[in-house]
Amino acid sequence: MLPCKDGSHEVVVCFMPDPDVLVGEGNSKAFLALDASASLKAMYGGATVFDTAPNYVQAVARKMGEILTSVTKNGKVSALYWAVSPDGSKIEMIGELDDADWTKVTISGPKREKWGRGTKLLPAIQYGVEQVAKNADWTMGVIVTDGIIEDEQDCLNYCLSVGKAIADGKRKPIKLVLIGIGQDVDEAQLERFDDMFEGSGIDYDLWSHGMVASMQEETDILAVLYGELMDEEVTVASSGSVEDGSGKVLASWSDGLPGKFRVILPKGQNTLVIRTPNGSVEQDLSEAI
Repeated sequence: MLPCKDGSHEVVVCFMPDPDVLVGEGNSKAFLALDASASLKAMYGGATVFDTAPNYVQAVARKMGEILTSVTKNGKVSALYWAVSPDGSKIEMIGELDDADWTKVTISGPKREKWGRGTKLLPAIQYGVEQVAKNADWTMGVIVTDGIIEDEQDCLNYCLSVGKAIADGKRKPIKLVLIGIGQDVDEAQLERFDDMFEGSGIDYDLWSHGMVASMQEETDILAVLYGELMDEEVTVASSGSVEDGSGKVLASWSDGLPGKFRVILPKGQNTLVIRTPNGSVEQDLSEAI
């Protein structure tokens, strides 16, 4: 939700995709890769065993993991730390978790490996592509980073081969989302990941990215995730409309309600009502305004 100068708000509405819509009778999988470089240690609850700072990573990871379980056929999501070991070149598995597991899992950083001093992303991408996506008809990977990715060229070379295989029908679809956290993220680098296939002749969109000011901003992080889970071209109902709390129609679609869309919520209004032939959904946005 973005405030406008006239007091209104631009609202992005996203529906959670249904695995049956994504892959039919097929299999959908997902993974969540959390940056465990030393620069994020405080966000995991403190830099030393004596610290009692809030564990922002755990709070956000639990929510993201639970959301991702909704788009997998088996209701489980693989979780891992990346950028571990002194040079940041290894990963450490957390486990494969269902929605109940995500509500209680401890996310406090690597246990077997050291916190990374470098940030090499390729091992996490390879794990997602070669392990999680194995035998899957659709895979989504969400990767959280707070810094500069050191092995960008290696990631580019690998991803170009993956993207070409998907575009040629030799590999099932994969979607990767980079979420940059904090002020030290190289946003231009994230944009290069997002645009890496431009000019390559490969007709496939492997990457998306979003930026969030701080790991403490749970709402913003989840908004990025929700925004990438659904596509504007996917319809979730045969028709539909959106009203504000006063009953004013803000937008309508006669040929299919898109799974993702934007509307302007007028000044003084804090409710959206989405109406479809199958029913209505009312959303109170007062806490977000």
